[in-house]
Amino acid sequence: MSERQHHPEIEADRRADRRTWVYFAGFLFASFLVLSMSDQHDMQRAGAAHPEMAWLSQATSHLVILAMTPFITFMLSRFPLSDWRRSLPVHAGAVVVFSLVHILAMVALRKALSPVFIGVPYEFGLADPSTWLYEFRKDVLSYALITAIFAMNRLAEQRGLEAKAAQKEASERHRLTLKSGGRTYFVDASEIVWVRAASNYVEVVTPGRTYLARATLTELEKLLETAGGHHVRVHRSHLVNLDRVTEIRPTGEGDVTLTLETGDDVPGSRRYRERYAGAA
Repeated sequence: MSERQHHPEIEADRRADRRTWVYFAGFLFASFLVLSMSDQHDMQRAGAAHPEMAWLSQATSHLVILAMTPFITFMLSRFPLSDWRRSLPVHAGAVVVFSLVHILAMVALRKALSPVFIGVPYEFGLADPSTWLYEFRKDVLSYALITAIFAMNRLAEQRGLEAKAAQKEASERHRLTLKSGGRTYFVDASEIVWVRAASNYVEVVTPGRTYLARATLTELEKLLETAGGHHVRVHRSHLVNLDRVTEIRPTGEGDVTLTLETGDDVPGSRRYRERYAGAA
């Protein structure tokens, strides 16, 4: 096999797709049961001659959608949503293909199976444009939903891959991997003076620069521990490098203020007193 086929990110997408396909198949089966029972009930109330047709109709529709899922994942691989300006027109065309195949395949199955299981021929009304439009609207939603489910699971798998790479970098090279502004920075753990949580980001302060990285304080704390840094949590929203603390001043009620080599003051909570007491 080529090197491309063994690329970690491609393998991660494949793992995510296999796992998602199993979940999605279970979801489709549940959808089939619920919609079939609902449609049969509605047909019985309306006095339809063959309400059991609801089961055949839903079964053929769901089976064709399941069979076409690889087509959607293929399109997602070739035209990822991250590059939506280029991908959106292509996926719009793919929806048309998806709907066309879905309609024709399920109608063909119903025509073949209805005389066998229901005892009557099946008529769909392909000559009526409104029938195509009705099915197309549903297919657009199905395509969008399937694409979103697989894309989100791929993203989760890729983030897990990145987390493992960051852990390896911290363990072997004692530096952190920080993603900021579309770039990746590698910062020696010993250079990090303090860190502050900022909503969905963290501010990582070094003597020469401050990085705004997308991560949680807990994630960064674990990476710093792996990297062998002397960093501890001194507040629910602050980490400090104890080697860079120059002064600790009490502020009352057990809380303190830690002054660092950069001249910055960081709050210290009595809840974390045992962690920073050694720097005093």
